[in-house]
Amino acid sequence: MSDGNAPSGNETSIPQKAQLTAIQGPLVGTCFSIPSAVAVIGSAPEVEVPLSGSGVKARHAGLKWTGETWEIYDLTGDQVHVNDIPTTHRILGGGEIFRIGEHELHFTVVSGQKGETLARASAARGTEAVLSIELERGKVLGANEKIEIEVGPGYTIGRTPDNDLAIRDPLASRRHCRIEVIDDEAVLTDLGSLNGTHLEGRAVQQATLRAGDLIVVGKTALRCLRSTRS
Repeated sequence: MSDGNAPSGNETSIPQKAQLTAIQGPLVGTCFSIPSAVAVIGSAPEVEVPLSGSGVKARHAGLKWTGETWEIYDLTGDQVHVNDIPTTHRILGGGEIFRIGEHELHFTVVSGQKGETLARASAARGTEAVLSIELERGKVLGANEKIEIEVGPGYTIGRTPDNDLAIRDPLASRRHCRIEVIDDEAVLTDLGSLNGTHLEGRAVQQATLRAGDLIVVGKTALRCLRSTRS
């Protein structure tokens, strides 16, 4: 759906198929297919992704296929939260989480198209890794002790195996914090963890990372290093 208050997309191009899955809130488990190049999320009955509950505006956010990538736009005059970071507009690569009122919605590109869409989004802003995050103290689940932070949907750190860096730490939350590239810088965001995320000895909600910084999650220490792939 498109009008003067919603983003105008390229209706003639065939969008890559995408969907939103409710992972938290009143509609958890519900999957919404994005039916066209432009879709609106909100509480109004005529929108493509109808949500209920407090904090949801009639026309809360818009999704648009540009012919190259998917994008999300705020329609409230305020901001929409993507990966727990407030924004008015953002290019999507697939894997992002939108927080709208009581709802958390996981955005995915359907079938094998996610990688292609992510590659296009990354190409628009550069593909080199910004930082490397490496385990300095503690234990991980599995063999991965390092993540390279690149443009894309972001990287989560926590104590369950579905995180990009899964740590064996009872003081860490299931999904503890996220690191993603915003305006060419690596940004650390605490995801409402029980024990907090600490950077250089102080608790932070959100902070820009620099090479040499020390992140502490529970009893686990992670060092920010210059990436060998930059």
